[in-house]
Amino acid sequence: MNPVLLFCLISASPAELRVEPAVQASILYVKDTEPQPLTAFLVELVKYPGSYYQLWEDGLLTEPVAPGAEKKIPISNMTVGAVPNYVHLTAAIYADGSTAGAPEKVTQLVGRRKALLGAAHDLIGKLEKARSSGTAATALAADLKQQADAMPSLTKSTQNSQPAIDQSAVKALTADTAAQLASHSIEETIAALRAVEERLAASKPAL
Repeated sequence: MNPVLLFCLISASPAELRVEPAVQASILYVKDTEPQPLTAFLVELVKYPGSYYQLWEDGLLTEPVAPGAEKKIPISNMTVGAVPNYVHLTAAIYADGSTAGAPEKVTQLVGRRKALLGAAHDLIGKLEKARSSGTAATALAADLKQQADAMPSLTKSTQNSQPAIDQSAVKALTADTAAQLASHSIEETIAALRAVEERLAASKPAL
């Protein structure tokens, strides 16, 4: 299978996106070609009739893409791999606060990060309260999973709505916290969330 290369020059800071089809899936490869770590980015299916796809990625929750490194992202959407010419990296944020891409998309990425900061703070408070009351990690995980499941996902009609983008980010962080509680203690999960909160609070551009 030969990969299809897409070079998306975003503003003054180029980043490289490669898209490959896979069995009942697709694979995205995002390469940081700048000297600064790539801390957040948005990949979208742009102007493809009848279909919608967005990938919002914030490396401050996991790990930024290092300069010169390439991040492999398997996704379940088969359309993306089938129509790579419609798949674009539309916004990016770097560790030094520089940004690239469509200004409105960059604004959405920053707003989403601010929502994640608030969600991390709220989740820490919820976990600390549960710890103080002696709630079991499994019970707390089930509660958070139910909470995440009740939140709406982004859709084609809401993809440009900042409140919907923010709520989708909160949904994902809440679900990830529930999953972490399935194999970690409440104390360990609080520590992980505090680390995320600290990275987000210190991020550039300032929130």
